Amino acid sequence: MDDAIELDPRGMKVKLPNHRDRHWKDAIKDLLDAANTECVDLDCGDWFLTYTDLQDLMVHVDQSGRRLDSLISNVPATVVSAKAFGVEARLQQSEPFGSRELISQELPSESTPTQPTGVMFHQGTLRSGDYLQSDRSILIYGDVNPGATVSSSGDILIWGRLRGVAHAGADGSTQARIIALQLRPLQLRIADAVARGPADLPQPGLAEQASLREGVIRIDPAEVMSFQHG
Repeated sequence: MDDAIELDPRGMKVKLPNHRDRHWKDAIKDLLDAANTECVDLDCGDWFLTYTDLQDLMVHVDQSGRRLDSLISNVPATVVSAKAFGVEARLQQSEPFGSRELISQELPSESTPTQPTGVMFHQGTLRSGDYLQSDRSILIYGDVNPGATVSSSGDILIWGRLRGVAHAGADGSTQARIIALQLRPLQLRIADAVARGPADLPQPGLAEQASLREGVIRIDPAEVMSFQHG
């Protein structure tokens, strides 16, 4: 049985292969210890890592005395989680943000028996006049420009800038969130609450989230723990 994590010949890249013969948590410690450099890059392949998974992984990285330089993944949700954690990350073999090609697919997700699985993934920037709606949570790899609208019964996560209109919890969920690398929308809506985006510039590299607190929409540093599926 192959190791779940491989090192490249330079000893700098820790790679999680596509197969699931061995869980990455069972191999990460030994293989990080075997790395011959202080800084490592992580190739997650097809693994879906949540914010919590990355917290666990970073504990192993710290304990090994290594430093994680960057992360690449085939799964957009993993890239978003890494960005929210403050890790430099990119999607492998991705389309550029300016692409007009739209791709939708179902992503794996943490779920309970009362929740449907899957997240709608949209690749490409939404421009003025575009409208994207789903009964599930939506993950967008690109920007949402002024004049574009996104509506979801669950959460909305944007790996890019939100400058248009976003409505999370469209069916009334007050637990829904809107997360983006930069939250400067024309309008935010969560359930029935409405707010405008902040005027001040965000902190560089800090993902932000909008959530509903006592009937008021607040913007805080993002925590990509799991999706809510409407």
